[in-house]
Amino acid sequence: MRKILPDERIFAILMASGFSKRFGNENKLLVPFRGKALARHTLDLVCGLHCFSGVFFIAADDQVAALAGGLPVTLVRNANPEKGRRESVRLGVEAGGAVPAGGAEAVYYLFFPCDQPLLDSGTVRRVLEARRPGCIVYPCFQDRPGNPCLFSGLFRDELLTLKEGEKPGIIKLRHPEAVTAAAVTNPSALIDIDEPGTLGEFGIAERYEHRIV
Repeated sequence: MRKILPDERIFAILMASGFSKRFGNENKLLVPFRGKALARHTLDLVCGLHCFSGVFFIAADDQVAALAGGLPVTLVRNANPEKGRRESVRLGVEAGGAVPAGGAEAVYYLFFPCDQPLLDSGTVRRVLEARRPGCIVYPCFQDRPGNPCLFSGLFRDELLTLKEGEKPGIIKLRHPEAVTAAAVTNPSALIDIDEPGTLGEFGIAERYEHRIV
């Protein structure tokens, strides 16, 4: 991976406050997948990369929050999950602290949903490799975009002031000149879990024409 410079700060923000509405009565982040809770896959992956200035786990549910136990992450409790993704975004960005005057170009926020258990380090590294001042970077396999998504600190104010119903993707639409698609080689890494039927290993793969390898 391209070397992280001494003046660069890259924050990982793991968003785990959703209501799993399409998943039924269970919190999908707690459902076991390959021997551990779904969200723990993302936690372990991010903590194993050892390249972040801070890792913030945004959680509302006590059981989900407990998944971060023993890991080098900062737990940020979300008291208002009903506000949607924008609240997790706001809490994560604020947890990274104020950006020094003139230093926004060297700050990056990498947002991870916690429902991509097949996400791999290679995909994350490709997104990080594509960073540059003033960028927005997302992974893409062929024509299919995915997460995690990286935002330069230059967009900090916009991330903090998303309106009701807005998601970070709206910032990409406002600033198309800043957007870069980082080509990835593992399509399974971009699969997110929305419904119970997608949890089986083959069930996940069969949602797309590309199977797990």
